Amino acid sequence: MLSVGELLLLNQLLYCPGEEGEKGVMGTCKGKSAGDLLGQWLRDPFPDGAELGICMKGREWNHIIRLTAENPVLSRIEIRDVHWDRADGGGGGMSAVFTDRRSGEAVVVFRGTAAGEWRDDFLGGAATGESDGVSTTQQGNALEWYRSLELPGHFSQITVTGHSKGGNKAKYIALLEDSVSRCVSFDGQGFSDEFVEKYQDRIRRRQQVIENHNMEYDYVNILLNDVGKRIYYRRIPDGQGGFWESHCVNAFFWFGEGDACFLVRSGKGEAKEMQELNRFLNSCLRSLPEEKKIAAMELFGAMAEAGLGDGKKGEDYMLSLLLHGENPDVMAYLMAYLLKYQQVEPGLADSIQGIGERFGILPMQKIAKIIEGICGWKYSGILMQGAGILAGAVPEVFWDGLQVFLEEGYGIRISGRDLQKMAERVLQVMKLQGQIRILPGGGEDWKLPAGQGEETRQEGEGLNA
Repeated sequence: MLSVGELLLLNQLLYCPGEEGEKGVMGTCKGKSAGDLLGQWLRDPFPDGAELGICMKGREWNHIIRLTAENPVLSRIEIRDVHWDRADGGGGGMSAVFTDRRSGEAVVVFRGTAAGEWRDDFLGGAATGESDGVSTTQQGNALEWYRSLELPGHFSQITVTGHSKGGNKAKYIALLEDSVSRCVSFDGQGFSDEFVEKYQDRIRRRQQVIENHNMEYDYVNILLNDVGKRIYYRRIPDGQGGFWESHCVNAFFWFGEGDACFLVRSGKGEAKEMQELNRFLNSCLRSLPEEKKIAAMELFGAMAEAGLGDGKKGEDYMLSLLLHGENPDVMAYLMAYLLKYQQVEPGLADSIQGIGERFGILPMQKIAKIIEGICGWKYSGILMQGAGILAGAVPEVFWDGLQVFLEEGYGIRISGRDLQKMAERVLQVMKLQGQIRILPGGGEDWKLPAGQGEETRQEGEGLNA
């Protein structure tokens, strides 16, 4: 049976540059050994400084390729199938089947979110239009493809694994398909309240086969309700990367001298800041009616997808979402909920600030503080004249004062048109705050008994052969 580290290396192979295409390098090696695939890359390595996407340079890719090729088990296994989801509603997600006749194990690996899969990610946070009312189209496609492989009866051990959305697909299949022996997810998101309620019997029975291997500061594994055992890892303290890089699959790898490579488990488990953020997201989603949940999930996804690489970009992006985003009403509600939530759970503000300082970003906490500042501004009483704002009847001194207030207090220069939008949004937030009620304990993940646990030992697991 392959180790967790070996499964992680197989997951990494699916992120080879260009593999999302229909003629990916791995596809040309279908029916051959993984060693044949790795040999191509060994003969023609990437330039060391090449930027290859997924937060990796050529030097790191070459290191991982050598490491995988030197593993006798990984180099001998067969690439039985390579698949791209082109079924109805599919978004091009990639997956592959590796088989080892010697050990009798088949490993089905699902890649993370492809270009056409983002919307499906968001739909998984609420009730859906699928036949069971809770699954997504691409989860269903993954399960149908898995069943078409006809692995049971031919292999004594069937492992499903994946990273990010691929981890979610792997967990989904493990819950609904009894033929799966083991599921190993890397930073895969969880499931909606509706899904957990619908499949609670299967979750109780099947969650013991699922392991979640998570980075302690990852922002995807905290989404929705997780199932199975959770194990947390530390990221190498190289001082590089940021919010987006914390979710890349190679964030797990620690490189030592020569070709040494290993994983390091966290001694504290999930970071406290991420726990706080998880509870906030759950609580906020549960306060929304069904038709608003999908819009909120789309907005959360847009924030993550943007990467928010530096503080200034983050601030501008968040402000743009508030004023010009596709769902400004949802953004205003999130701001109102955040401000209200902090009154009940004051630790959230410190947690978000800590995340921002760790990754060099300025998330929605900054915009929430700006709104809070405007609400306490000496001219804020004018905001309550909402009809006047909408009708353009607000005195000129208000707009001049607001412009100076934002520039001097927060370093934000804003056009006259956007000033009016800002005032309208702040008024909207103020009104919404009065309607929001925070339920104590309403942000915890749904937990079903049997088999769910958490492992937090700090130790290294070597990946070398």
